[in-house]
Amino acid sequence: MQNPANTALTLFCSRKSCKYYQSTENTITKDGVYTTKSDSEPRQMFYCNGGKHRFSETGHSDLFGKHGSFKEYEQTAKLSSYGLATDAIADVLQKDRRTIEQWQKAIGQKGHQFHRFLCFTIGLTILFLQMDELWSYLKNKNQQLWVFIALESTTKFWIGFELGSRTIYMFLILRIRTK
Repeated sequence: MQNPANTALTLFCSRKSCKYYQSTENTITKDGVYTTKSDSEPRQMFYCNGGKHRFSETGHSDLFGKHGSFKEYEQTAKLSSYGLATDAIADVLQKDRRTIEQWQKAIGQKGHQFHRFLCFTIGLTILFLQMDELWSYLKNKNQQLWVFIALESTTKFWIGFELGSRTIYMFLILRIRTK
C-alpha cells in the first residue's frame, strides 16, 4: 500500500519586513483568534518567534489588509468560474465593483502561481510547445472570439490560453506568457 501524501503546510512568516520572511527555519505558533464585522467565523492569529511579532491568517492570503471575508473571496472565485460578470458578482455580494475586480485579479495571480508550482513539482520540462486555436461567435455573427491554447506537446499538459482576435500579436502574447 502506498503512503498517503503529506498535506500539512509549513507555516512561515508572511511579513515582508521581517528577516524571517518565508523562512521555514523559523518557529510559528498559534496566538489567539479575533473576529471581524464581515466574517462570522474567528480568524487565527500567529506569532513569529524569530521576528517577535504577530500576524493574522490573512497574512498568507490576498485578503491581508483588505475588507472582506474568506467566504466572500471564495464566492467571488466560484461565481467568476461560472462566468458571472463582475458587476453581477458585486451586486450579489453587495460589494463595490472595484473590490471584486481586485479580488478577481488576485485570484488569477494565485492560480498562475499554483500552476507554475505544479509544473515545477511534477518536473514538467517543456521541450516543444503546441499551440492551437478555436473560435466561436460572441453575441452575433459579426463578432468572432478566438481562443489560443498552449499545450506541452508530449503530455498535452495545459500551459495557458489567450482570448482575442486572430492576429500574430495574440500569438506572441501567448508565447511570451508561457515562457
